[in-house]
Amino acid sequence: MECDKKYITIQQLEQHNKAGDLWVSINGKVYNVSDWSKYHPGGETPLLNLAGKDVTDAFTAYHPTTAWQYLNKFFTGYRLKDYEVSEVSKDYRNIIHEFTKAGMFENKGHTAVFTLTSVAAMFGFVFYGVLCCNSLWVHLCSAMVLGMAWIQSAYIGHDSGHYIVMSGHGWNKFVQLITGNCLTGISIAWWEWTHNAHHIACNSLDYDPDLQHIQFLLSHLGYSIR
Repeated sequence: MECDKKYITIQQLEQHNKAGDLWVSINGKVYNVSDWSKYHPGGETPLLNLAGKDVTDAFTAYHPTTAWQYLNKFFTGYRLKDYEVSEVSKDYRNIIHEFTKAGMFENKGHTAVFTLTSVAAMFGFVFYGVLCCNSLWVHLCSAMVLGMAWIQSAYIGHDSGHYIVMSGHGWNKFVQLITGNCLTGISIAWWEWTHNAHHIACNSLDYDPDLQHIQFLLSHLGYSIR
């Protein structure tokens, strides 16, 4: 019954916006994730950045469909009285629908395999040029090809960190480990955690991990972000 439902306003939701008192709304229903934030697989940072807000689009973009079944245990019993979908969100959801219908989110394992094959070929050329040739020009070409190989491996590592680019999770994790941990020397687990948080809290001085890294590097050069 509609009369049995309890409502709060957006202004009341916005008051629950800090650690220990962290509420969010999804499709107009209000959830208390204060305790869950410590166990959130994506870390506490994205939740703190979105605390007291509607997170429908972020939740849909960064969670599998199986995650919806766990929401009820966080439901406060409240709904947003003045909940409306913004025009930006409507446009975003329409784009996602069209991309999905066009098959643009389907696994493209053949593309990843082709890229990995080209990277392997480039590394083979580099090893041959450095170890088997004494020509300066061959060494210079090897350096150029090595840079291209690292760029391509970074691209495929980036894409496999965002979504499944192979035929299954196991092969996708294998690609992540090869391109991230082995070829570029970056922990793919660390990168995936910080980079997804970066997309959620893009350019936020408080919650964007990428900006925190910049501040760390600048501090060692004698600079600071005010």
